[in-house]
Amino acid sequence: RALKLGAEELSLDVEPPDPQEPVAWRPVAALCLASCAHFYSVCSIFSYAGIMSTELGWAADRDSAGTFAGFLQSANVLGRMPTATFWGWYSDRFGAKSGLCWSMALIGLGNVLFGLVSDRNLAVIIRFVVLGMGNGWVTIFCPFAMDLAGAQQQVKLTSVVFSAGTLAQLFGPAVGGWTY
Repeated sequence: RALKLGAEELSLDVEPPDPQEPVAWRPVAALCLASCAHFYSVCSIFSYAGIMSTELGWAADRDSAGTFAGFLQSANVLGRMPTATFWGWYSDRFGAKSGLCWSMALIGLGNVLFGLVSDRNLAVIIRFVVLGMGNGWVTIFCPFAMDLAGAQQQVKLTSVVFSAGTLAQLFGPAVGGWTY
């Protein structure tokens, strides 16, 4: 396989998997778990962010709590923008598996730190730096899926993994609200 970039041609030395062979279930299960962790870190805050903002004194009243709750979530998503290229570079240089492990460790650490913080500014920093900049899932997942399943089964693998993430989107706010 070769990828043509302008006048240069980039050769990939990886042999594509046989489309008739089943995809190994352990890496798929790990990807499903990573997808759940990613989507949980993104959406579990929806159910309690407004209440938490007023209870901790981060927002003056209920009317401004919604704005600050939206700002908390935006900090997470904005944090991913400057580091997407870094996660792609890291994945190419050290491997998608290593990048995925670091990304998931940072998501876990960020969720724990965010749960322990009571300072408004520190909460935004944690959401931006640890949960946003440390989240390389979106950048790393597709090349990892291509390596694991090949072009013929990539769509199937992607749909299974994102379906698992959808479960976290569905139940994440309920679990987040219940544990708050």
